[in-house]
Amino acid sequence: MKSKVYFLLLCLAVIAPTVVLGLATQRPEIAVCCLLPETALLILVYRMLFRPMRVIATGLELLREQDFSSRLRKVGQPDADRVVDMFNSMMACLHRQNLQIREQNEFLDLLIDASPMGVIILDDNDNICQLNGAACEMLATGAGAQPLSALTSPLALALRRLGRDEVRTVRLANSEVFRCSRLHFMDRGWHHPFMLIERLTDEVRAAEKQAFARVIRTMAHEVNNSMAAIISTMSTIRTILADHPRGANLLEPVNACLTRSAELTGFVRRFAEVVKVPEPILCLTDFMELILSALPILESICSACGARLETDLTNAAPVRMDSVLMQQALVNIVKNAAESASRGGTVTLRAEGHTLLVIDNGPGLTADSADNLFSALYTTKPDGHGLGLLLVAEILNKHSARFSLQTTPPLTTFSITLP
Repeated sequence: MKSKVYFLLLCLAVIAPTVVLGLATQRPEIAVCCLLPETALLILVYRMLFRPMRVIATGLELLREQDFSSRLRKVGQPDADRVVDMFNSMMACLHRQNLQIREQNEFLDLLIDASPMGVIILDDNDNICQLNGAACEMLATGAGAQPLSALTSPLALALRRLGRDEVRTVRLANSEVFRCSRLHFMDRGWHHPFMLIERLTDEVRAAEKQAFARVIRTMAHEVNNSMAAIISTMSTIRTILADHPRGANLLEPVNACLTRSAELTGFVRRFAEVVKVPEPILCLTDFMELILSALPILESICSACGARLETDLTNAAPVRMDSVLMQQALVNIVKNAAESASRGGTVTLRAEGHTLLVIDNGPGLTADSADNLFSALYTTKPDGHGLGLLLVAEILNKHSARFSLQTTPPLTTFSITLP
């Protein structure tokens, strides 16, 4: 726009004196003769100077608007046309690069959304800017922007404890295992934090079960072979001593050895049962029917610990389960709850639709025990073997159940939800 004004002012400055001269001398032919070369000169100036300036200004405007698909036309002036060729070549390169970056970003967005890994992009204040569908499912939250500190799920609490460039494997109270990473990427010269969450539950379970089964097979083979020989020999000795007039004093230690050998054999057999849980035979039933059929056993378990058993099963809904396996899992869960509640405590069985809650008012779980409850051979009891919850987890996993064991003072709750 400015170049047009300048050119018009130049035309006025050149032509006006000639027109005034022609009018003053009353000889228009002189004015016409002067106007012809002046007009030719103005046309030349426009082609050599003002037109290239307009083209350059148009190019700058295209750059400002980031319109890389447009091109400039040549002006017929060699030097200016070289600038136009260079500008058009640069615009073509920028267009290709911009298109490539846009396509890469679209592909990256599709890849992030389809990834089974959770992806969380943060700002410098740990506010969530973006997260994919897998992260929403793992964290039980929506896709909107929000502070990381606003999330209260156990996995979110573990994420908040991650340091810069730290990778940590996290085992939650519901036996799920995740590998969590806090990393950084460069964007316009700045480090931007992001988090990756990889679900390892199935892989860890399979690896633990395979390693556990291998150890069990080796241990059971060696122990059972030795115990069979020892029990046979001790039984023979007991028979001989029973018929010997002076063997009565030796019968007691021999019987103690036989009892301990039988207990050791049973101990190894219980280990083998954990890795030999059969596939469930699913039948339609509900938690009320399951618990009422096992109620005498559950009451005796609680009575032995001095705890009281209460039930609230009126809201139970029909579900598909293997009653034999689920009863075995329930016995282990109630036994742990009764031992935690101990004398004077209460264990409550409550059904809420497809969910069963086993609640006790014992001292609850420590942070360390909550992270390792479903690990193989982990136990907090002096005489425990770490098999009860391992067997429970195996049975519930075979039912595709969601389960967790958490303490919210003053209560500890084992929650089981069947599909």
